[in-house]
Amino acid sequence: MTPVSEEFLDVLTPEGIPTGYSKRRVEVHADGNWHRSFHLWIVKEDKYLLFQRRAKSKDLEPGKLDVTVGGHFAAGETLLDVLREAQEEIGLQVSVKDLHYLHTQKVERHYPQAIDREFQEVYVMRCDQPLTQYLLDPKEVEVLYEIPLDRALELYEEGRYVAVVGYDCYQRSNNALLLLSDGIEQARAQMLASLKKIQTWLKQEAD
Repeated sequence: MTPVSEEFLDVLTPEGIPTGYSKRRVEVHADGNWHRSFHLWIVKEDKYLLFQRRAKSKDLEPGKLDVTVGGHFAAGETLLDVLREAQEEIGLQVSVKDLHYLHTQKVERHYPQAIDREFQEVYVMRCDQPLTQYLLDPKEVEVLYEIPLDRALELYEEGRYVAVVGYDCYQRSNNALLLLSDGIEQARAQMLASLKKIQTWLKQEAD
């Protein structure tokens, strides 16, 4: 398997248009090139959202709270191809027909060792299986949490803590009290925007 840093990503213009060339992921981040990423939110029982805690070995934002599944489109990959991320990170087989497109976010984050500039394509899907049925890759995901959507909104909008049920990569219960500081500071606005779009989507589906 190709090391993550050696994967090739397609480089985009600041307007999101493919440039026609690709670079190694480590170079894309070092040079601050724009590229595509995939975000997938899983909704359980129409009221819980699944959040992952990123593995401590991740190069960016280790140990932080994040979207259920997130990853990069490798060079030349389509949406169908990038669904592999769900299988790799949480052991879930996903079909394109399961997905609902939410929006695409243009995101720029700065780090001492990298500039991460992404066009994040954000999707949501329903899956009611219990946390115990997910198989987490410890190199990617440390814990999977289920958080009531209204409480997730309070966490990111008001900074209110929330007690949650969790299940970790070693197949153990791992409940927690989550604080705003558990999340990615630079991603707060984008996370909140996605949560509000999910809330709207669920209301529309219920009507």
